[in-house]
Amino acid sequence: MKQKFLITTALVVALSSFQHHEADKEIYTKKVEAAKGQTLDNFTISVAKGFLNRPYKAGTLEVNNPDEKLVVNLREFDCATYVESCVAMSLTLRKEELNFDTFKHYLQRLRYYDGNIKGYSSRIHYFSDWLYQHTHDGLLEDMTPLLGGIPNPRSIHFMSSNIGKYPVQKDMNVWNDIARREAELTNHVMYYIPKNKIRSIENNFKNGDIVARTTNIDGLDVTHEGFAIRLQDGRVYLLHASSDFGRVMVTDRPLAEYMATKKNQTGIMVARFK
Repeated sequence: MKQKFLITTALVVALSSFQHHEADKEIYTKKVEAAKGQTLDNFTISVAKGFLNRPYKAGTLEVNNPDEKLVVNLREFDCATYVESCVAMSLTLRKEELNFDTFKHYLQRLRYYDGNIKGYSSRIHYFSDWLYQHTHDGLLEDMTPLLGGIPNPRSIHFMSSNIGKYPVQKDMNVWNDIARREAELTNHVMYYIPKNKIRSIENNFKNGDIVARTTNIDGLDVTHEGFAIRLQDGRVYLLHASSDFGRVMVTDRPLAEYMATKKNQTGIMVARFK
């Protein structure tokens, strides 16, 4: 098992080059100040709710090709950058280091293998790999098997089978590295909760649990992610950056019913802070 997830001042100073807008630092400060004083779970949801109605933008990270830099963007999100950004903000609370440099450190650590930026293939591209990496470094716990999930054998190869869809398609060294990562991920035992079982485990969700939608699309593990949020009716909904509606929002129906309408979605994976 990898060494536990730790941060020091030296590590913050060692951040790789990054890109952000001046507004991002101000947004970070406002969001964490508004959410201070809460438990970690409620802090995460408070921060995530603070971004309601922020615009959805696909390909948020594809702005530095061919150079890979840490992209910080708290003004607009895709589903993955929304989750990563909120989790990184929550980790600054967990480590009692509420400052923008610490936030950038955690964002980089979440997004890249061992927190090191070494090109496009050093980015963790698959959610199940993201969960695997951060389960083993002590940051997250994969709740899926604990909530009644079952094995989900998948051959992961979507990226290497669809090179033309990605911005660095001409660099075969990158794709050889990604194909190697995919082969390793295929050999990991992944679990999922079938969508017809979600309602029966709904009481076991916590606010701020990370929820990812698993899929039957060939070569892929998940297609979307967000946060579990329990509303006043006692039901669990999904708080997410929605491509369908173009903004950060809460689903208009509980998670179980929402998932039932998704034809290519087989169920969910669930992660929680340790």
